[in-house]
Amino acid sequence: MKPLIIGTGFLGEQLYYDLKKSVDKIVVTHRTNRKFDFSYKFDFFTDSIKDTFSSEEIDTIFIPAKIEFTEDQHLLKRKMVELAEWAADKRVIYISSDGIFDGEKGSYIETDPINPVTLYGRNLNICETLIREQVKNYCIIRPSYLYGFVNSKLDSRFRKIQEDVTEGKKVTRFTDMYKSPLSYKQASEYIVKLSLSDFVGTIHISGPRMSICDFTKEGMEALGLSTDTLKGEKMPLSKPVDFLSDTSLNSSLAQKLIGIIPLGIKESFETYYKERVTPKTQYL
Repeated sequence: MKPLIIGTGFLGEQLYYDLKKSVDKIVVTHRTNRKFDFSYKFDFFTDSIKDTFSSEEIDTIFIPAKIEFTEDQHLLKRKMVELAEWAADKRVIYISSDGIFDGEKGSYIETDPINPVTLYGRNLNICETLIREQVKNYCIIRPSYLYGFVNSKLDSRFRKIQEDVTEGKKVTRFTDMYKSPLSYKQASEYIVKLSLSDFVGTIHISGPRMSICDFTKEGMEALGLSTDTLKGEKMPLSKPVDFLSDTSLNSSLAQKLIGIIPLGIKESFETYYKERVTPKTQYL
């Protein structure tokens, strides 16, 4: 494999560490935060991919960058078309999200109809559609919440909870909003295995379905934090459009294809992050 990773946020960085176990050369990019000395500064929306990278040096493209967080749908579509045309003869691994669903059903499988109700979800749909239409060898991967440590740094969601607990603030989470959380480490293992497979299509990777409140509680316990300040509450009756009730995913297809069994939060921390959770690191 001759991979290019567009974006080295938490997931992109973890993908690099897992890919380098078996790949000699990996091309990585960053937009603002350079994590590797050899990383290319590349802005998906302003730079030209064909002018930045040699087509001969790349055969697999991973797209974990958060390109969907934009209000300019016309620009997103134009740049995705540009990428798809350049990558037409390559394997494209696009990381989508459970946000493409409306949250009315839950436990979604890959063949369930999509109904994006947020701008983010509609942007995901733009990207997925263009890849399906213009790239022959593709794998669209949909995770749910991702969490955990990457290179000793804790994800922003749990890091904020640590700060709130340290300051004695109340932590409030919904008991009737559901996700399928998966650790960054296991998500990366799924993605690498799928990239090396012959699978073409859309696939879900996810952990067990749970409420946001239970997810927060189990994460706090795994980090050795007190849950005394955690309060569960129902979503407001007049909830905003981006409050999706249940976007949990069914990952049985991925489990069947590549044989990874998703771990719960406690098991994930014990398996991957145990050395990170000590009295000295709890409140970083």
